[in-house]
Amino acid sequence: MPKPVVPRYFLYGEPPQTADDGFLHLEDLDDRSRPAAWRIRPHAHADLHQVFCIRYGRGTVTAEGEETAFAAPCALVVPAGVVHGFVYEAGSTGRVLTVSDAVLRGLGRDERAFAALFEGVRCLALDGTAHLDAALDGLDRERASAAPARRAALKAHLTLLLVELARLADARAADGPTRLAAHARIVARFRAAIEEHYRAGLSLEQYCNRIGTTVGRLRVACRAVAGATPGQLIADRVILEAKRSLRYSDLPVAEIAYDLGFHDPAYFSRYFSRVTGSSPSAFRRAA
Repeated sequence: MPKPVVPRYFLYGEPPQTADDGFLHLEDLDDRSRPAAWRIRPHAHADLHQVFCIRYGRGTVTAEGEETAFAAPCALVVPAGVVHGFVYEAGSTGRVLTVSDAVLRGLGRDERAFAALFEGVRCLALDGTAHLDAALDGLDRERASAAPARRAALKAHLTLLLVELARLADARAADGPTRLAAHARIVARFRAAIEEHYRAGLSLEQYCNRIGTTVGRLRVACRAVAGATPGQLIADRVILEAKRSLRYSDLPVAEIAYDLGFHDPAYFSRYFSRVTGSSPSAFRRAA
């Protein structure tokens, strides 16, 4: 298979992989931009959303071919799947928060404003970074902590950060989101439909009817944004759920198969083995 024209990374420069459900990563802006001579080449992350808190400096962000200038203090919001790159002024500082799509979906179920925040690339001018810094500092402390209720504390600090950004976006509605390419919008709708229906065994035609596109357009969009076919995206979600059940429950393999919409547990085992290279039982033993 030919390599995609636009590199697709886990974190910038790292080979693609599926993010864990609770994946959350925080790093300094210059950890990757300084070694790259302050130029981050266009790339995409399949299932990771990012927030760039720029404390000092300026630059340009190019998202889906559209270039936008920014200057500190500001926050840049980049949704999963969007092709983006940066050119920074030398010496720029700040922090980069990366969260998995699963984390954001979980929070978005309780607060629609969080999902809306990541509907497009945003550049939010700030009066200062104190509020964002406080939330980011809290996240940083809890990531390194082994204290009780660590997971709840991480969720609380992330929620406060997203509340601050959502309110900034609302107050500065004139800044608006950069227009997402049509491909990215289609894939975003498709991912949401997969999340809702992956147990139902829907056909591609049924998915397309639900998201208002054609099978041909969906295939082109998935290739362009995710470097995969629609069927691969569905399979990835089914396999992810199967792995969760095998790793975290004592349910028999047959029951897991039925729960995921398979009518024949033997076929499920062959399917799982074909996709992962390991049988469900072997995966469970190794988990």
